[in-house]
Amino acid sequence: MQTLRTRFSFAFRSTLVLLTLVLLQTPAELQAQKNTTETGFVNKVFKDDQGEHRYVVFVPKSYNPEKKYPVILFLHGAGERGDDGLKPIQVGLGPVIKQQADTFPFIVVFPQAEIRQASLLAGWLADSPDGKRALQILDNVMKDYSTSADQQILTGWSMGGYGAWSLAAADPKRWSAVVPLAGGGKADWASRLKATPIWAFHGANDRVVLPGETKQMVDAVQKAGGNPRFTEVPDEGHNVWKVAYTKPLFDWMLNPSIDVANTAPLLVKPDQKRPAEVEADTPFVPALVIDNAVSVRLGNRFLKTLADAVPSMVPPDMLEGGINDIYDSTVAQGRSFSVQFSGISYKGELARAAVEAYAADTLNIQLGIQNVDLYIRSTYVNGNRHAAVAGPISVSIGYQEPVWLSFDVRPYIKDNRIKLQLLRSRFNIPQNNWYVSGPAGVSTRGIGMTSEKVSSGLVSGIYGSKGRIEDEVKAIVPGLVEELEKQMNFDEASQIVDAIWPLPVYRPRMQLAPRQVLTDKQGISLSFGLTVAAVDSAAPPAQIQRLNSFGRSVNEIPKVSDLQIGVAPGILKPLTEMLVQADVARIPVQDIPGHSFETLVDPKTMQQVFPDLKQYGDDLKIWAELVLTRPIQVEDGGKSKKTDNNPFRFEVPQAAISMAIKKSASDKKWIPYAEFTLTLGQDVEAEIVDRSYSKRALKLDWEGGAKIGGTARFAPDYKPQDTSIDQQKLRDLVQSAWGGWTKQGPASVAEIPDIELGFGRYRINKVDWSNPQLLATFTVPELKLTNDTKVEMEYELKSPYSDWGGPYKLKPGESHTFDAATPLLYRRKVNNQMQVFTLAAGSHFEFLPENGNASGMLFEASDN
Repeated sequence: MQTLRTRFSFAFRSTLVLLTLVLLQTPAELQAQKNTTETGFVNKVFKDDQGEHRYVVFVPKSYNPEKKYPVILFLHGAGERGDDGLKPIQVGLGPVIKQQADTFPFIVVFPQAEIRQASLLAGWLADSPDGKRALQILDNVMKDYSTSADQQILTGWSMGGYGAWSLAAADPKRWSAVVPLAGGGKADWASRLKATPIWAFHGANDRVVLPGETKQMVDAVQKAGGNPRFTEVPDEGHNVWKVAYTKPLFDWMLNPSIDVANTAPLLVKPDQKRPAEVEADTPFVPALVIDNAVSVRLGNRFLKTLADAVPSMVPPDMLEGGINDIYDSTVAQGRSFSVQFSGISYKGELARAAVEAYAADTLNIQLGIQNVDLYIRSTYVNGNRHAAVAGPISVSIGYQEPVWLSFDVRPYIKDNRIKLQLLRSRFNIPQNNWYVSGPAGVSTRGIGMTSEKVSSGLVSGIYGSKGRIEDEVKAIVPGLVEELEKQMNFDEASQIVDAIWPLPVYRPRMQLAPRQVLTDKQGISLSFGLTVAAVDSAAPPAQIQRLNSFGRSVNEIPKVSDLQIGVAPGILKPLTEMLVQADVARIPVQDIPGHSFETLVDPKTMQQVFPDLKQYGDDLKIWAELVLTRPIQVEDGGKSKKTDNNPFRFEVPQAAISMAIKKSASDKKWIPYAEFTLTLGQDVEAEIVDRSYSKRALKLDWEGGAKIGGTARFAPDYKPQDTSIDQQKLRDLVQSAWGGWTKQGPASVAEIPDIELGFGRYRINKVDWSNPQLLATFTVPELKLTNDTKVEMEYELKSPYSDWGGPYKLKPGESHTFDAATPLLYRRKVNNQMQVFTLAAGSHFEFLPENGNASGMLFEASDN
């Protein structure tokens, strides 16, 4: 029998949170393909008295020089600075265009900021060399291509967002539309921007550039008489470009006078999945492998919920298809006959599923199959001078209750994938749960060959072949196991690369893969390893470094019954050590969100710390950068003052605030001046906060004050006139700056979506630090019913696999809660009519008074 066309969908989704103190992003160089057709992404070189400057132009595929095209100038973020000309198309607008390159209607100019030793936020300002060169490159492109002078659009992200505000203010009449993303500027620019069409975007959870930077500019333009649009994207961080650059925005760029509806898919709507993220096409070159970085525990209670959801997740045609003709032979009344069953098809339903770990290295999977109809269109019987042809025969299996196909597998890891070894399978059709319908008609040839005998023989023969039918069903199991392996890829667990980082710098690229699996009587334990990409993919280390012992081995993972995910913050040490060695763990203090560190570049303030600076007067310029010089460590923290949770502590054994000066604004070079070497430690507490009844977030809150120590010294080659340094004042300034930054809010707040299992769900409800891991536990969410009427409510509930429960009596002003991983059916008799509703798992419903109906009606409560 041909293997049945079927598949078993085994869904898994998890949210992982990685805690750290320093984030570094150093995208590897991407070699752009050479464009020989002069459409698509075209590499260009701009020449001036400073030399050659590489940039990229996107030319629409249907470019026609007889037509005028709108042109966009895109200003990239700080991570794409350099001189290769290629990085600007890797992040932001470039990846978005790649997904729609065949139809994108704009000519787009991608210049590159080349100055690295400057404030990240000042790189594209109107008076900067890179800002001026960007406009010169745009002018050149407009000469070389057929562009519309009336449709020049300016947009930028992060450092480029600051540049967009600045360049727009410098020449507001030039731009038909301006779109700053995650940027900011100076409020006194507003009067120049009041007539310019502006649509600004910022992520509500942005910790790199705080949303207040954009709000300040929008408010200032409004007060000046302008009408800028502002979209603050909920649940989004610094990479707001991933949800902003969509069709409604591009339509608005073409015609800023159009009214874009509030329902346009620019905002991530509640209970809807975000738009697919755009990934840069940068090669991932491994440099570091950390084993036991993340653990996942799938307890049997979670596996049961997962199994209950399987029937709602598989396609309707899962058990539907055809089978090749079956040939057999038999002997009747001393005569030999050949039998051919032809035109065989089948159709059935998956009613239930069950998954349970019940022994060491053994996972049992069961599929409850019901209402299986096996249809045999024709049967041919041939013997010596005897023959018969029978019409359709039907075989019904599982018509009273499901028939269970059960098989055991042993999970193991191979090539960083979870594999399943089939151990045994079982399938038994109860005698009272199947029947065979005789053929619709029989024609015979030969003496003694009657239709009654043929019909009875065929039916008896099929009944007698029950064991063979059972064997044929068991033969599909290897295919099911193979399909199950494909589904168990845990790709979504790799969301660890989108983890939270409390400081506004950039992170290395990481990938997660399973390393060990262990099955016991209570569930499945998985240990994941973390692979980290080289900081510079063009110059990777000669040998990949491999480390262990930061988290728990697979044998040490707590054997909980639900779903638990653990991440080892200790991995920060090797991660940050790699970044320190590459000298990329640094950030100008002007770029730290909230401006609390800007006192360290204020000349009047720093002249109090370094009296030597007074000799340079009011023209003095100071540049300062926070540099991590030794890797971060994570230790047990003190006792929490707010909750019963255990805090953990970030320890920075050594960092530095490096300072340089310009004696006047006309000086071209920075002079190394002084360095403050510091140590820092502060507790962080993790807790779950309720965003609404159905939404949860993980908050990492700073606990207590930071302990900062250190000393300052002059640069070795600098000769001060006054050698005195007020060490205590400098420590107080750094302490105050750090405190000002941490007091702006928690270290991070990350939305933790429910794990959706078909129509069911699991919800995070607890997080705790248990050295060496931060453990997040997911459980069945509560379904809540509240009576907001003045009369008692009586109702019943039913799960998909239970009888009606109740009746439940709910008094006015009170609530009932139920643990429900899957939706529940609700029914209640009102005015002699039965109301029946489906109540989504983890939701809140209210009985509310209704006009003309004193007994009230049930409504879903607003999620707030």
